[in-house]
Amino acid sequence: PIEDLSRGQQQKIAIARALLTSPVLLLLDEPTTGLDPRSKFEVQTFIEELRDTHDATILLTTHDMYEADALCDHVAVVHDGKVVARGTPAELKARVANGSGKEVTLEDVFMALTGKELVAPDDAEPVL
Repeated sequence: PIEDLSRGQQQKIAIARALLTSPVLLLLDEPTTGLDPRSKFEVQTFIEELRDTHDATILLTTHDMYEADALCDHVAVVHDGKVVARGTPAELKARVANGSGKEVTLEDVFMALTGKELVAPDDAEPVL
């Protein structure tokens, strides 16, 4: 029974079941939330394979900015129910870096766009 499988295996089965109808749009809401690191990696790898082999748009919602950076071609940052920025991960990071030469992550982008500064532990100045 499916209940005997790990949460990661259950997530992969749920995604595979959704693909049986050959959708043109696949909605994945927080697909790796609550997974252990190995299961999270396996589900992310599975999503990458889907992205590369299926002719479908995958809409992924996540709070994990590293996951968004790795899996998404385009990102929309939502804050207080509104899209505050959208673009490729590289475009968003470049916008926030603003020629500073600092390496910026999507997490930095989110913090900058939501009015919070992220301070590097070994720096006295904000990263942004």
